[in-house]
Amino acid sequence: MKIMYIGQMIGGLDIYVRNSISNCKDNSIDFVIVCGKKDEHPPVIRNGKVVRERKVALYRNLNPIHDFIGFIQVLQCILTEKPDIIHCHSAKGGIFGRLAGWMTGVKTFYTAHAFSFLCTPSRLKRNVYLMIERFTKMNTYLLACSESEKEMGVKDVKYRQDHALVWHNSVPDANVLAQPAEEKNAAETPYICYVGRPCYQKNPLFLAEVMKQVKELGCPLKLKLLGVGYYSSELTQLQEKIKEENLKDTILLKPWISHEECLNIMRGSMFYITTSRYEGLPLSVIEAMSLGKPIIASDKVGNKDCVCDNINGYLLPLDTKLFAEKIVSLWKNENKRKEFGSESRRIFLADFCIDSQIDKLFSIYRNVALS
Repeated sequence: MKIMYIGQMIGGLDIYVRNSISNCKDNSIDFVIVCGKKDEHPPVIRNGKVVRERKVALYRNLNPIHDFIGFIQVLQCILTEKPDIIHCHSAKGGIFGRLAGWMTGVKTFYTAHAFSFLCTPSRLKRNVYLMIERFTKMNTYLLACSESEKEMGVKDVKYRQDHALVWHNSVPDANVLAQPAEEKNAAETPYICYVGRPCYQKNPLFLAEVMKQVKELGCPLKLKLLGVGYYSSELTQLQEKIKEENLKDTILLKPWISHEECLNIMRGSMFYITTSRYEGLPLSVIEAMSLGKPIIASDKVGNKDCVCDNINGYLLPLDTKLFAEKIVSLWKNENKRKEFGSESRRIFLADFCIDSQIDKLFSIYRNVALS
């Protein structure tokens, strides 16, 4: 069986595809990755060999000419490679893959990693994006990365129940990494962290206001915001907010770093926080759970699929005062941190460790391929 992944190999999607391929236990399966020409990522290695890639005009920004060329190139890749299964990801890769899969008759899966209509506060744009999602779903199987995303796909995008499936985002056990140097200094300079580029989804201005209130409550915790790099549309606003509120020593912006460096910083943190407006199923939260970290998260789609309120952390409405109070409360309560952290680790091993979950993904592929 040959499986073709289509999408931009950046950030969480790169991790998803890389983990899926490198952890596949069936050596009879062949893989090919169709990704953007400007995607900067290390090669995907499986069994000591580099997985083949086909570069196409796949870019985040809308451009009718580039998008038309990109779609034709994706179509050509499918006709040349003749995959048995297409698995396309995110908005642009999802549209290209679904349409091309329908035109070529190849059975196609689509994972949104948070549907495109969630990405804007504009009601008009949300409705337009929702119509595009509905129009381009064709005969695709939705392979949601969380139960919440599946429910949204059926209710809002109108996927048929028998074409709406779930495979939870899963990651390797980050706890096997060596202890980083940063952790040795954790008691002297305690910090929390959040992986998320400054953009509408990740809600950075809300986060800055939270940390301002944390500081006003006399808490010395610092926040390390990781992933400040690609497509950080609200970075300038965040930097201005940090300057205006004198938060330079409280909020530390970390540029795009390697995945291993990111995990090492996360390991040294006291706990993990996310203030996102929406998610699919956040890989960074799952990785923090694998490291035994308590989680303070916004009560939104994706977050609520892995964070259990008052079990392994707190699920909160987007209220700055409440977030600040819970951060300070957890900072003060070492026993609660240990309790939450232990539960995070238990939930991760039970539901989100790729070693125990990967076979389920390939069973889904095989069942659909044979249907």
